[in-house]
Amino acid sequence: MANVRLRRDVSSAETCGFVTYFLSFPIAAAYVAWAFLPEHVLHSAGITYYPPKALAAYLPTFLLALFVAVPFLYAGLNFLSAPSAASLDTLFDGHSRECVSMEAAKAEMNGCSTRSLSRRNKAVYADVSALNVPEICDIDVSVINRLQSDMLHLRSRRERASSST
Repeated sequence: MANVRLRRDVSSAETCGFVTYFLSFPIAAAYVAWAFLPEHVLHSAGITYYPPKALAAYLPTFLLALFVAVPFLYAGLNFLSAPSAASLDTLFDGHSRECVSMEAAKAEMNGCSTRSLSRRNKAVYADVSALNVPEICDIDVSVINRLQSDMLHLRSRRERASSST
């Protein structure tokens, strides 16, 4: 027989889930009985205090509307708690780290725009040995924009050169 290890500790979430699961059946049975049994049957069973029968139709309708509305409400609250798209908080936060060699990268980008990307990377990360990976950091947006615009210019030059031949 396989070695079976019994777990003695039970979390409160497991207990709450177990109790909720087993209480849902009698609650559902009481709801269905209240909604569909006529009043004289409920009175003969000794049940004289209960909510109006119209609530039996309102409650599922309300729950269904709530089920549909909650994702939209949640998304709206997330939009309200997020900074605007024009805010610099979308680019930098308390965990942002500027690259150590970012000044070298900016100087390299301003100096030579015709160099290939691999030559630029070698110039920027020249101080990093071949065996080490550079530290993770946030690249400045101006450097990224400059790289993208340079790559677009190079691509358009290549397309013009290939179409002219």
